[in-house]
Amino acid sequence: MPMGRRGASRQRDILMRARGWMHGGGRDRHAAMFYRLPALLTACLALSGVAHAAPPAPAQGIVAQIEIDGNRRIEDATVLSVMRLHAGSALDATVARSDVKAIYGTGFFNDVQLDLQDRDGKQVLVVHVDEKPAVADVRLEGNKKVDEEDIREVLDIRTFAVLNDADVKKNVEHIRDLYVEKGYFLVDVQTEVQVVGVDQVELVFHIEENRKVLVQRVDITGNENVPSSRIKRFMKTKEGGAVPWLTSRGTFKREDLDMDTETIRYVLLDEGFVDASVDAPKVYLSPDKRFIYVAIHVNEGPRYEVSGVDVVGDFVPEEGLTHAVATEVVNGALVMDIQEQQWREATGRKLRRGPARERAAAVKVGDTFKLTTLQAVVQNLTDLYGDKGYAFANVVPLPYPNPETKQVEIQFQVDKGDKVRLGRIEITGNDPTLDKVVRREILVNEGELYRGSLIRASRARLQRLGYFDKVDISTPRGDAPDELDLKVKVSEQPTGSFSAGLGYSNLERITLTGNISKNNFLGLGYTMSGAVNWSKLRRQWNASLFDPYFLDSRWTLKLDGYNITQKYQLDEFQRGATIAIGRYLDQRDDTRLTLEYTLENVGLTSLDPFKSHILGGDLYRNGLTSSLGVNLNVDKRNNRIQATKGFFASASVKLAGGFRTSPDTVVSVFGGDFNFVEAKGNLRFYQPLIPNRDWLVFRLNSTMGGIWTTDGSVLPYIHRFRAGGINSVRGYDWFSLGPSLRSPSTDDPAAGDSRLVVGGTETWINNLEIQSPIVKSAGIAGVVFFDAGNAFGDPWGQGHISPAGLRLAYGAGIRWQSPMGPLRFEYGIPINPVEGERKSVFDFSIGSFF
Repeated sequence: MPMGRRGASRQRDILMRARGWMHGGGRDRHAAMFYRLPALLTACLALSGVAHAAPPAPAQGIVAQIEIDGNRRIEDATVLSVMRLHAGSALDATVARSDVKAIYGTGFFNDVQLDLQDRDGKQVLVVHVDEKPAVADVRLEGNKKVDEEDIREVLDIRTFAVLNDADVKKNVEHIRDLYVEKGYFLVDVQTEVQVVGVDQVELVFHIEENRKVLVQRVDITGNENVPSSRIKRFMKTKEGGAVPWLTSRGTFKREDLDMDTETIRYVLLDEGFVDASVDAPKVYLSPDKRFIYVAIHVNEGPRYEVSGVDVVGDFVPEEGLTHAVATEVVNGALVMDIQEQQWREATGRKLRRGPARERAAAVKVGDTFKLTTLQAVVQNLTDLYGDKGYAFANVVPLPYPNPETKQVEIQFQVDKGDKVRLGRIEITGNDPTLDKVVRREILVNEGELYRGSLIRASRARLQRLGYFDKVDISTPRGDAPDELDLKVKVSEQPTGSFSAGLGYSNLERITLTGNISKNNFLGLGYTMSGAVNWSKLRRQWNASLFDPYFLDSRWTLKLDGYNITQKYQLDEFQRGATIAIGRYLDQRDDTRLTLEYTLENVGLTSLDPFKSHILGGDLYRNGLTSSLGVNLNVDKRNNRIQATKGFFASASVKLAGGFRTSPDTVVSVFGGDFNFVEAKGNLRFYQPLIPNRDWLVFRLNSTMGGIWTTDGSVLPYIHRFRAGGINSVRGYDWFSLGPSLRSPSTDDPAAGDSRLVVGGTETWINNLEIQSPIVKSAGIAGVVFFDAGNAFGDPWGQGHISPAGLRLAYGAGIRWQSPMGPLRFEYGIPINPVEGERKSVFDFSIGSFF
């Protein structure tokens, strides 16, 4: 018969005493829990013949079932998942003790007991647990320098979760790490558990922030040839400086300092000091615990030169991968040797006679050893093989230094690997952008050979669209051994804006504005915009739609409509529409030729009788303008919405109406009331002032144009060039610059004449800026600028552009990429203003400048 529990307990005590397992000093809590195993030891005794009153059942010594008792919030599966014993496993005292420790180690229980019960001849193991209380609330105390919201973002303890010591300790470290990132290196975080109800506690984090500790000084010693300033430029540990509260400079992190040790070593290697070593940094805390001083000692050793260069390994002469070609890559004479079509796709330029040559990083005999040059050459060699389909080409630089001669011999070992092709092209993250918008920017197709340069160019094309905040391209293994899939993961960013606002400017006074724009309309890549501007001097609406790939072809289509009434100098109006059809001329779609037709009604809404007779009445006449123009655009910007590098250039010429063929005959080609030719050119240039950084960008916008009548008449006022204003030469009032004439203002003969700006037939406007973000996350940037421009040519069309006639101004402003659209607030100061011109002009505008 089965043994009773009282008998089992007695047998357990006998066995425990025999094995020395009875309660005694030095035994841990886990072992104490384990010793509460009455039935398990009973089974062991039964198996050894102690209980011989009845023959053992077939299942004796085998766990038939495991039950969990006492858990309320923790699932049974959580307990069972850490146990080695399971239904059907043999009874084992060592395993049972290990299971008790494992269950207790989860951190969810105060007590764990195992009880083996005999139920109808079957051994049932019952796990009794005493569950820890639930966390009713998490409170923070003592945080003053760091917002509670920021702290809670790093906490992962949720209310009504079971209190877990390991989780509490982990969250203490999260809080401490957050404070260390903000410079509070001496922060102290303690926890307190307060009982607030049955099986419920409140977890309190007591934070003692202490003073912010800043890196006051970083001293580098032993560097006789490499300036400390050059070394510090690449270090993550920075000195606090004069205004550390505005930036993260001066924050001390031990892991950053450990990385800086390797960084310093790389900097010295790049200066040719092959034997350089860096001692472990020494960190000192000031007596008032406010500052940290870092001291790093380096040993430069001698400077090495390159004594020899060679390339060995795998070559494929039939594909142009020869020792001679690889050597040319190393010495910088040849970056790639690819076919003409490949070169056109990769660079967007026509291949000249002979191989595609471009200066690049070079390793030559006699040069100082430089680690960065070595790495650049490795990349060039990898690219050379990668563009032939060898995606896994491995190039290993093997330097052989000679301490006696202070020279290094370098050997590049090339292992080409196998050729691979592209399998599937998978695009993710493009919501709402359609797949076809992404695919048309990718220069490789499924089934083609892997070509690294085109994959990198594809990423640059996607990035410059301005639709995506981030573009990641990876090439994991495909279904076949010689196949790689191309995975394109994009992160959409807002490409549209809607705004309705009320503004004020010194010239227009109160201004009502409404704008809607979308640079990726319907996810099809369309650019759509509409705007309304209503003020004392200006009433305007316009709408535009641009399709960069009309009907999924290489043609473009643009439609514009506008209605403008303004009173800056005279009461003028423009109402019209434009249709433009373009075609890309290169493989990378950087160059586009556009044919543009415009039909507009232009003129003046009111004019006093004195002005209406100027120049025989031809100057201020109204009429219909019908013109056809050709426009050539070349766009090499890295981002077509917010460019920081590259250039945009355009040249256009258009003919309005027709032209005179004889003194009495004017041939009308397009109709309308005006006959003229207009030519314009524009260059926009963007360049970071610090390499590989986009937080200080130089920008140039230069426009030059001319307009001439083709019938010998006076060019009308409405079509003349005028300068001045926030979108032209800042620091001057709108349209206040340009040729002028004297005109009577009243019919009183005693009254003086007034100066009337009539505009010129030629123009030259130059805007130079340096822009830097102020709060990058909010899209706020500051700008300083210098402008030079004017309109030239008298009312009769005489006179040309003259640098001496440029009007100058300088100033500063704020740019904000707001949810309402780009906002500009700028303050300009004219240089040498003439009588009647203001000493400064503050203005604002909605929309990008260039």
